[in-house]
Amino acid sequence: MATRTLTKSIAAALVFLSANVFSNPDIHIKFGRGRASATMSGRIASGDRICYFAGAKRGQQFTATVSSRSGEVQVFESGETSYSYEIETSGDKSVCVDNLAGATSYTLIVSIR
Repeated sequence: MATRTLTKSIAAALVFLSANVFSNPDIHIKFGRGRASATMSGRIASGDRICYFAGAKRGQQFTATVSSRSGEVQVFESGETSYSYEIETSGDKSVCVDNLAGATSYTLIVSIR
């Protein structure tokens, strides 16, 4: 009996977690013609994550900076509001923003140079 209850509890938790993790589809960053940076903005729910991706080439510098009204939104990869690294392999690269507080608006600036 206890095993069956535990199994049901674990199954319910997995359904809940998968619904939250996959609720936001990745968003493709569109750079303007001749531009090396793009600005995205929106609203993010409490405890939510929104991920963006863009194509980049080996040797380029990928930089992401996020700001929010609450001051509690951060770049997932760094735990900070700014993140930068050199691309090691060409292809799609992602950056996610995490909200650690209540729902808020945010602005994400991504550059690839």
